[in-house]
Amino acid sequence: MTILNNIDIGDVLADAMTSAKQAAKDSWPAVSELADNIARSILVDLDYVARQKVLGQIDEYGAKIFLEDQRMVARARLRSLAIVTLQLAEDIINAMLRVFNAAAQKALGWVLFPLSPV
Repeated sequence: MTILNNIDIGDVLADAMTSAKQAAKDSWPAVSELADNIARSILVDLDYVARQKVLGQIDEYGAKIFLEDQRMVARARLRSLAIVTLQLAEDIINAMLRVFNAAAQKALGWVLFPLSPV
């Protein structure tokens, strides 16, 4: 897998999925495919932010706003599954974002995903 600033992206994705699975509990079979898709989308978003930072096109505040919008999209996508409550969607997203946030902080030096309650 790709290594960015000593961070193996494959490990981050695997860790995010493990965290999401723990948060989803019994609902995991129903949400696993969508959670994987969302996690991969978050990686694409982080790659975009990293490239924009290198180009001087985005600052930490702008990155947080962009990624918060992406969080809302992810929440809506999870909520489209009939079995997922708002709290479960937030638990799953926050579980993944804790992992991605640690990686982003190490790679970019920014805390990009402040966790929010429902």
